[in-house]
Amino acid sequence: MTMRTCNKERGGQEIKFEQSSHARLGGIDMAAIPRKEPNSENRPENKAFTVMELLRLPIFSHARLLAGEKGLQGAITRVNVMEVPEVEPWVRPGELLVTTGNPFLEEPDRFKQLIPELARRGVVALGIRTNRWNEWPEEAVEEANRLRFPLIELPSDTSFSDIVRTVMESVLAQEAAQLADLQNRIHSMTKLLLEGSGLYAFLDAMETMLGNPVAVVREQEKPWLSEGLRNADPVEVWPLVQSLTFRQVGRGMSNGFVLLQNAYRAYVNPIPARRMKQACLVLVERNRDIVPIDALSIERLSSLAGLELANVEAVREVEGKYLDQFLQDWLQGKIVSESDWKLRAEVCGCVIPEQVPLCAAIVGMTDREPSAEKLRELARRLRSERLRAVDSILAAPVGGDLALLVPVPELVRVDPQAEPSPYGLLQRLLAELRPLLGDPELRLYAGRLAPKPEQLPASLSQAKRARQVAEVCGLQDEVVTYDRLGVYSLLYLIPSSEEREQFLQRFSLPLQQADRKGGGRLVETLEMFFRCNGNIKLTSEKLFAHYNTVVYRLDKIQSILGVSLDDPEDRLQLQLSLKLGQITPGNSGHS
Repeated sequence: MTMRTCNKERGGQEIKFEQSSHARLGGIDMAAIPRKEPNSENRPENKAFTVMELLRLPIFSHARLLAGEKGLQGAITRVNVMEVPEVEPWVRPGELLVTTGNPFLEEPDRFKQLIPELARRGVVALGIRTNRWNEWPEEAVEEANRLRFPLIELPSDTSFSDIVRTVMESVLAQEAAQLADLQNRIHSMTKLLLEGSGLYAFLDAMETMLGNPVAVVREQEKPWLSEGLRNADPVEVWPLVQSLTFRQVGRGMSNGFVLLQNAYRAYVNPIPARRMKQACLVLVERNRDIVPIDALSIERLSSLAGLELANVEAVREVEGKYLDQFLQDWLQGKIVSESDWKLRAEVCGCVIPEQVPLCAAIVGMTDREPSAEKLRELARRLRSERLRAVDSILAAPVGGDLALLVPVPELVRVDPQAEPSPYGLLQRLLAELRPLLGDPELRLYAGRLAPKPEQLPASLSQAKRARQVAEVCGLQDEVVTYDRLGVYSLLYLIPSSEEREQFLQRFSLPLQQADRKGGGRLVETLEMFFRCNGNIKLTSEKLFAHYNTVVYRLDKIQSILGVSLDDPEDRLQLQLSLKLGQITPGNSGHS
């Protein structure tokens, strides 16, 4: 069939429509975001009814394409007939609009303004019956070409009712074929889930069916990937997998498509979830173009993915409770024999490296009183993560704390002759935990290494003690280990006794009494003086006080206590009294 883009009064260019021409995507929305050039060998068959296919229908054999040759791939989903000047409010996206154009005979400028408005509202093409039109406004034709908006001249004897019937029969035939295909897809995927194959088998089957990788992306969790991404070269797919985060793909839940790393497009649909974290089903346009039936399949299969995700969550919940209880009993010393410990670990699926010492650590969070639910969620999240600092890490809520069991292999011990310490490994671990848990002020408190499993409760007690000492003594280290507390661990162990009280009454109590009587912040000044290493100028700056004021306070301290701040022995006594007064007396020895 040959059509001519022309004005009635002038010649035009002939355009031949080959029967093999197909639209790659089914509509305006599908092309809204750029994509990587697809593999031509994997291009899917298009099932949309396009303007090009419209012009092949017998009823359009004498129609002429006046403009908009580049818009022939637009998908037609309905037909509308309008004979009023203000047609814009009544049109819908995907429509073929047909009219006599009589309202615009006397207003050619109005006709030119109509075309961009129709294109903006998603109308696919405009057909005008030429009863009374002698020539077409040239500016309107140019505007249609610019907007890639097909403008079709219909013969004067064309029946609009015939157009409506013929076009809708074609559209409905296409939609019926798509619905049958969609029904088959849903049936096969439902059968797969009923067999209990699991989420990964579900995603793998979807990839085979759709010809592109599929992923389930969940808030604050690693994505579940189909085999095309799981088995691909890590170097090749690493940027793509890294972009499959809920924060990145969640932007596509409102309009469907989102652009990922390396210019890959993805179609995103939210997964219905009750009492679960938000999740979405993602189809990555990696092997071939995404066509409308693929997008529709993702929308319908999201509910099935939600059912399988709920099943995964239920299993994880039960397994997590057993594992939490095992780790809590272990850390609290309730597992006595080694055989019980190994049996419980095996039942819970807890993999613990053999012949590798462990140390217990407490996570110090900005939120000082996190809820039990938050602690359980953080523990399970850490257990599922693959960290660079350690091969495997166990976490569990213990009391109101988040406790970690950290394996410390021989490789991290810098000096074989020195006492083994997990300090360096914990520093690297902390650097990973801060962004992972979203807490830049996170700190770690750790006990000594436990060569045997039954010694781990003692390591946890030491970690708690390290935290208490760090808090009351104002230690600013990001990682505080029990074996690096130094003199603070000794002060902590001093029991409440008469000698202790006498020492405090000699060096600490007089200054506190003077402060209560308005003596001028003597205790605070002395503490800052020691923190500034005896630098009076720096002390005054830190206290926002005049230099002479600080000198006066220090002289008053020496006068009240009868000491000299220039004497190393007196300074040691004063520093010990300040620290000792802040620490609650210990009531037990080493664990």
